Amino acid sequence: MCYSCHKHRERDKWHLQAKNYLKRIILGLCVICSVLAATFIVESARTVTITFYHTSDIHEHSAPIARIAQFVEDQRKKRSNVIFLDTGDWCDLGDLTGLNTRGEAIVAMMSACNYDAVIPGNKDYSHGADRLAELVDRYSVPMVLANCEWPEDIKPKNVMPYKIFRFDSVKVAVVGTATPNMSHAKEPLLKIHPIKESVTKLVSELEGKADIIVLMTHLGTEEDRKLARAIPQVDIIFGGHYHRKFAKLNFDKQSQTIIQHSGCFGECIGEVVIEWDGEEIVDRKSRLVKIVKEMSESDKVNTVRRKYVKDASETAQMPPPL
Repeated sequence: MCYSCHKHRERDKWHLQAKNYLKRIILGLCVICSVLAATFIVESARTVTITFYHTSDIHEHSAPIARIAQFVEDQRKKRSNVIFLDTGDWCDLGDLTGLNTRGEAIVAMMSACNYDAVIPGNKDYSHGADRLAELVDRYSVPMVLANCEWPEDIKPKNVMPYKIFRFDSVKVAVVGTATPNMSHAKEPLLKIHPIKESVTKLVSELEGKADIIVLMTHLGTEEDRKLARAIPQVDIIFGGHYHRKFAKLNFDKQSQTIIQHSGCFGECIGEVVIEWDGEEIVDRKSRLVKIVKEMSESDKVNTVRRKYVKDASETAQMPPPL
């Protein structure tokens, strides 16, 4: 065989080897891309569970608060993606009221509970807007209010219209509102805007920022139902005021909104569990957990309580007027 023919054969052999090697590289890259794509799809489609705990209308009844706080703390250790909320009326006609701390004892205890977001009720205006603002900032209370204007000289630093919580790929917006019921207000310093209009505007702003929208109110169940139907983008409403409680899922089919009220005086805590599949809520559950004396108590909350309550025994619970 001539030298030229041998050279051509060697060159063709090299080209064939290079071509096969390149095919293997391309095939390997395709496999890697397929695996990554499949992983992304699985991650995107993975259902995310979010659990909400809710109290309302505690009315300065201090005895159950340490049990509530410990229960939620224990649940945070067992579950991922927990949000702890309170919808107002911390003040008035419980065992702390006679101490004349002008709301400080109950706010200090609520702060020790590590709530994620709270709103005031009509009774929480009773010591004045300036006192409320002072306590909110002193105890770093996570208050959310979307429809309230404060005078500049008393505006609390810790108040915002909403908070967004991120769990895996899900973003949950918690929007708070101030009740327009100012019958117990010491003075009319706060400017309260209509809730429906304020929340409707805010919901538009949250488009693209949140997958799930939660609304906190202190209006009563009928007003909550009206809001749910007027603003169907809201997925869950946590409310209070009339001391109602729903032991089972209260789901408004027309608006596709959960409405949860969880009683009063710390007698129970509401639990709402939802599942998100990447596109929508695919499952909803709720229940009430009764708070009983046998439950474990938070040392942190009890330490705060003992600063104010010398005799930390159970006290009589009187239903306060609304």
